[in-house]
Amino acid sequence: MRLMGIALALVAGLLGASLPARADVLVGVAGPMAGSFANAGRDIAAGVDIAIAAVNARGGLDGQKLKAVVVDDKCDGETATAVANQLVGKGVRLVIGHPCTAAALPAARVYADNNVLFIAVGASNPRLTDEGIGPSVLRLAIRSDLEGPAIGDYLASHFAGKRVAFVHDGGVYGQSLVEAAAKRFAAAGGAVAMTESFTPGERSQNKLIGHIQDAAVTAVVLGALQADAAVIVAELKARGLDVSVVGTEALGLEEFRALAGSLAEQPVFMLPRVDRNRPEAVDLLVSLEDRGLQPTDMLFTAHAALEAATAALKGGATATAAGKTLRKGQLATVIGPVGFDAKGDWTDAAYAPCRWRGDSLVQ
Repeated sequence: MRLMGIALALVAGLLGASLPARADVLVGVAGPMAGSFANAGRDIAAGVDIAIAAVNARGGLDGQKLKAVVVDDKCDGETATAVANQLVGKGVRLVIGHPCTAAALPAARVYADNNVLFIAVGASNPRLTDEGIGPSVLRLAIRSDLEGPAIGDYLASHFAGKRVAFVHDGGVYGQSLVEAAAKRFAAAGGAVAMTESFTPGERSQNKLIGHIQDAAVTAVVLGALQADAAVIVAELKARGLDVSVVGTEALGLEEFRALAGSLAEQPVFMLPRVDRNRPEAVDLLVSLEDRGLQPTDMLFTAHAALEAATAALKGGATATAAGKTLRKGQLATVIGPVGFDAKGDWTDAAYAPCRWRGDSLVQ
């Protein structure tokens, strides 16, 4: 009898030894990790990393630990397709990132074809969700086509009864945004005093400044990138024109602040609204302080995307099922409850007016 017991124990031990360990749940983290847009990639990676640590501390996803697999998409479509296929080959269940739309679009098709849940952060081009790539493709970022109407609403609220000039650099982004703002402002009864384009890259915009002066406006809506915006703001000041400048997201970049100097504090511009001061964010803020990292919108949305995605993937849900769950309701995250509409767009996405105060952005 004793020998039989020993034999059974040995068999049980051998069977236990032959059972594979539970594999980690792999999470793809994709973005530009070097070059001009490296800060975006690094913020995404940091946000996901901190979120993974928090999820794992609570037991992981269905008892399995999460593990990040970071790839560099270089903000390039061809590279993004290659790294997306690499992530699929490694067996990821979820991908967060691809903040550049040029990379997000082709990568999204790879994930949709392979039943991988993809939540893009930062990618703002409407095509990402308008093209109906698949139910497992979502965007935790604001659509760029909401910025023009947001500027128009701001003007209607702050410059009702005033004459406003609308100027742009002739580019697709600047022109379409300014025209959308003017249309919204006019629909609200606003006075569109002038709409004009200028040649970008000039050292001086003296001719444009003269036309603005002749139009006798109270405010100027500026659809321009950082360098041109800095030139125009400086020349408005030099001409002694007392006009308010309302700009685009480009004015919220550090390059504009560096080029415009103290004049960077004068314009108001629209930035995506991300609530970083909720009680749910306390642990994240502590982690950032411990790591010596700055809280950014990109980092917060990446963290929130991981939280929402893992909640939707519980119980062995497929990417398609998780995508449907994310469209049905609001899931708890550090930026508050997060949900998506039928297209896959973030339902609470909105722009907020901001300006520079020293080296900080304030609403």
